[in-house]
Amino acid sequence: MSLLTQSASTQCSVKLGVDVTWMVGNYRGMGRFARQLIEPVNASVLGLAPSGVTTADWPCVSDGRGFFPWWEQVELPRLCEAQKLDYLLCPYNTGPLRSTGRTRLISVIYDLIYLQPWRVLPPSRSLYQTFGRVYRRHVVPRLARRADVVLTVSRFTQRELVEQFGLSEEDVRVIPCSIPDDWFAPPLSQADRQPYLFTVAGEVPSKNVDRLLQAFALARPTLDENIRLRIAGIKSAHHDYFLRRATALGLAGRVELLGYVSDQELKLHYRQARAFIFASLFEGFGIPLLEAMASGTPVACSNTTSMPEIVGGTGLHFNPFSVADMAEQIRGILSGGDTFETRVRSGVDRARLFSESIVAPAIQQFWDQLS
Repeated sequence: MSLLTQSASTQCSVKLGVDVTWMVGNYRGMGRFARQLIEPVNASVLGLAPSGVTTADWPCVSDGRGFFPWWEQVELPRLCEAQKLDYLLCPYNTGPLRSTGRTRLISVIYDLIYLQPWRVLPPSRSLYQTFGRVYRRHVVPRLARRADVVLTVSRFTQRELVEQFGLSEEDVRVIPCSIPDDWFAPPLSQADRQPYLFTVAGEVPSKNVDRLLQAFALARPTLDENIRLRIAGIKSAHHDYFLRRATALGLAGRVELLGYVSDQELKLHYRQARAFIFASLFEGFGIPLLEAMASGTPVACSNTTSMPEIVGGTGLHFNPFSVADMAEQIRGILSGGDTFETRVRSGVDRARLFSESIVAPAIQQFWDQLS
C-alpha cells in the first residue's frame, strides 16, 4: 500500500518525519525542493527540528541540540524511536548513519561535489563549509548504501551514485528540481534590458567566481562599455575579497555584489539582465539555470556535470576551467542580434519541462510507489 493511500486511510495512519531545519525562514535550494517533494503527503508529515527551530506549516517537534552532525547522527535517530515514525526524510545531501530502528530512511543526495580531490577543488574560504565537506565525505558513501530509499535530482548524479557506490539504477530514484509556474512571464525585449550580465554564485571554490572575474575582464574590451557583471549569492562577509580581486583585474566599478535578495527581487534581476552566466565547476542540478531560462534570459553555462542535461541545446557552453573559452562565450551570449529571440524562446520552452506542474506527476508517482 502506498504512502498516499495509507495517509488517506483511517485504519492505517502513516507518520512521515521530515527534517525541516533548512525548510523554514529564508530557505532556498534544498529547502525548496524538500517542500515541493512533500507537498502531496503534507497530511502525513511531522516536522523535526532542533530546539528553537519551529514552523506552523506542519505539526513540528522541536527538540535536541542544533549542532548539525549531532542533530543528524544522534537526535534524529532518537526522535524516530520516540515518535514511532514510519519514514524519515533527510533532504539535505546527508543523513544519519546510526540505526533508526523500524523507521525507513529516505535520503536525498543532490550531488557528490564534496568527494572531489582537494587538488581539484580546494578548501572553501569558509571553515564552516570546509567542515561540511569533510563531514559529507565521511557520511555520504555509507549513507547511500544504508538508506532504504535514495533519491536524486539528475541522471548525472544517478550515474555517479551507481558508479562510485556500486548501487544499481533501480536503487536510485530521480525527480528533477522544478520551478514554480509563476516564474514564467512574457520576457522583456532586448531594448528593455539593463546593461549587465547576471549570475547566481557563492564564495565556495566550486562556484568558480575567480575565473568568471578573469573571463569578464578578458571579454570586456569588446563589450558594450556600460556592461557590468552582477553577482548574487556571495555572503556579505566575503564581498571585500571578491571586490579586491575585481579591482586587481581592472574591473573597479564594473562588478556588483548583491546581498540577500527576496524572490521577487531575484526575478527582476534575472528578467532585466542582458544574459545569464553560470560558471560553476560542479552541479548536481543547477536551479539558477532554470530560473534564468524561465525568465526569458539567454544562458551560457559550464559544459560539466549535470548542467548540459538541464540546459540542453538552448544555451552556450564553455569549459569552466578555461578563462579564454568562458570569455569567448560571454561575448557570444551578449552579442544580441537576431539570435536573442531564438535563445529566449528555446530557453523558456526548455524550462517548462521542469515546471512544477510538469514535475508534480513524478513526485506523486514516487509516493504512490513507496511501500
